[in-house]
Amino acid sequence: MAEFAARLRELGFTHVEPNTLVSPRMLNELLKTTVPISSIHSPCPAVLSSQGIPASNLSLSSLDTSERMEAVSFTKKTIDLAANVSARAIVLHMGEVPIDLSLQDKLYRLHDGGYAQTKEYVQLRERLVHQRLSLAKSYLAAARKSLQELSKYGRQKGIMLGLETRFHFNEIPNMDEMAELLGEVSEQLAGYWHDVGHAEVQQQLGFSFHEEWLSRFRDRMVGIHLHDICGISDHHAPGKGNMNWQMIAKNLPRGIVKVCEIGEWNDEKQMQGVVKFLQKKGILN
Repeated sequence: MAEFAARLRELGFTHVEPNTLVSPRMLNELLKTTVPISSIHSPCPAVLSSQGIPASNLSLSSLDTSERMEAVSFTKKTIDLAANVSARAIVLHMGEVPIDLSLQDKLYRLHDGGYAQTKEYVQLRERLVHQRLSLAKSYLAAARKSLQELSKYGRQKGIMLGLETRFHFNEIPNMDEMAELLGEVSEQLAGYWHDVGHAEVQQQLGFSFHEEWLSRFRDRMVGIHLHDICGISDHHAPGKGNMNWQMIAKNLPRGIVKVCEIGEWNDEKQMQGVVKFLQKKGILN
């Protein structure tokens, strides 16, 4: 991690966001460097739950009270970590609705195959929308309960919660759910964390409009994940896909946390010039 910290400075990055892939050993090594931590993607570090599964697999919207409370507990530990390293916020996944994932996977395959304008695609998408709507209420209520508890804890520690736009349609929150959850807590305690790739995928699949996410929650935005997209594959290095950076730049409020969330499978050549590219596009000052 010391080598990683040195290299990211050479590439022009100033801070780092540890996430759910960072092991306790990696985190300890990172904290020994001088690189500042801007934010933390919860849960961090990567540890196993009492069920023997990754803590990141636990859901804040679970109807199983023991699972939900354990997810809350790991999130509180991430808040503690954020407070200890003077991070500005943590990023949260709020859970999911248990729709038929095989249908969702089929929708992705149809889209990748060029069938997004077909009747089969439209009917499948409508089926998914109906199924999710019929199941969402109780899971959203559980997510709301988790958020209320975590926001109180975050207030004690002085850490802002950032609710992230999600990639998959089954995940919480969708756009209206985001408005509902943010309406539950003070803007001093929780806000909106925009993920450009996730919002773009939702648009390409026909579920929501990317720019509407930005305009609707601009006043509550605390941070953003920046990466590029090719089709519905995200986490490419900025400048290596077809993201509408001009649209994003014009919708960004001042003072938010800006994080390049670039997949670890990108090689160093892909990382060259990322900071300068985002500066040229008006994303970074």
